[in-house]
Amino acid sequence: MNLDGTAAVTVPRLSGPVPTRTRILTGVLAAALLGALATAVTVTGQLAPDDASVTPKAYHALLILAGAAMLLRGSIPRPRAELLLYFGVTISATLLAYVVYEPRVAAIKLLIALYAALIGASIGRVVGERLILRAARVAGVVFLIAVTLKNAQYVPAFISYLARPFGHPEVPSLAGGGLNLEASWLALASFFLIGTALFVPFALAAAATSALYASRAALVIVGLAICAALAHAWATRKDVAESGRPRARTSLRRIATLILACLAVGGMRMAIHTADEYGDTTYVAQRFSAIGDEPGSLGRMTLWRGGLRVFAENPLGVGAGNAVPMLRRVLGVAVPEDNLHNIYLQHAVETGLPGLAVLLVFAIVAALRVVRSRFRDQLLLFVAAYLVAGVIQFTGVDVILWLVYGLQSGASGEASSA
Repeated sequence: MNLDGTAAVTVPRLSGPVPTRTRILTGVLAAALLGALATAVTVTGQLAPDDASVTPKAYHALLILAGAAMLLRGSIPRPRAELLLYFGVTISATLLAYVVYEPRVAAIKLLIALYAALIGASIGRVVGERLILRAARVAGVVFLIAVTLKNAQYVPAFISYLARPFGHPEVPSLAGGGLNLEASWLALASFFLIGTALFVPFALAAAATSALYASRAALVIVGLAICAALAHAWATRKDVAESGRPRARTSLRRIATLILACLAVGGMRMAIHTADEYGDTTYVAQRFSAIGDEPGSLGRMTLWRGGLRVFAENPLGVGAGNAVPMLRRVLGVAVPEDNLHNIYLQHAVETGLPGLAVLLVFAIVAALRVVRSRFRDQLLLFVAAYLVAGVIQFTGVDVILWLVYGLQSGASGEASSA
């Protein structure tokens, strides 16, 4: 494993004068990343109910097209060792478990994740880190705009929710898994904007959306993004000081950041004032203070307690997609979720001790790469934040994670040609 690759400091801006070819490549990659964020959007433009696994999604089509283009180019790199280890073990463990337990469509998600990592590495080698980061930022901003425009169409639903807040609003989501995951992806997208004038207003908008959805996990991720931004700023300034280079003029960027932040804060205050007229805006704070006593956290506790029982009875795993069905059988209660809201427990239950071990190896390698990059690589910071937030959210086979990791690995030259 090559842990010594240090990512270059990225250009702290969203766009700039670029050739037409670069703009086209940026747009195509941004569309693929946007599709991986908005996983509920189907190829027809409609929203899939409850992340229906058999429904063709927009990101499926985009990944297929990207893969075809890379195959025609004739350069598919071999993924990093930790990726080969992870997918080799988890896919093997799942197939072995299916000999005993019921095969599930969820296993296909593992194959899609592997495919996304391979295609990402290939694209990364071709386009480079600067273009990837530019595309990721465009995708994040467009996702925020799309979420905001979608929410604007459901103002009455939010008003009804604020009048009697419970759980999350009954509003369609662009991301498979509901509003809680949509807010989480929006919060994670803020990592792409670290080092730019858009980071602060984007993070504020993500926090406001998360509060509106009463998503505690997303608010935690926004907090992680702020910590990562501080670490990135410290590392970048230290790097400039050690190199002896004169500091670049940042006055305009600081002014732009201040103006955008003021506008974002002003918009949030207006939204809070308006919301106060219709209901209780302190509900999300109450959800934090009542952790362990309210339905959301109690539901997670039930999932985790049941998951541990299933794992104790099946230490080699029950196969991808079988965690919740087995949990329902063990507890004898109806569970409305389709995952355990903890990627580490999810892997332990579905792929057993081998799957948990390779996930931990991947997490350790990713953490070491973040440290070696001195917190300057926004793509690696995105991956690290996902792995931290995975303790309370996600499934571990989300395509955006593996696509971003593949892109970063390919761009940094750490994926060798097959």
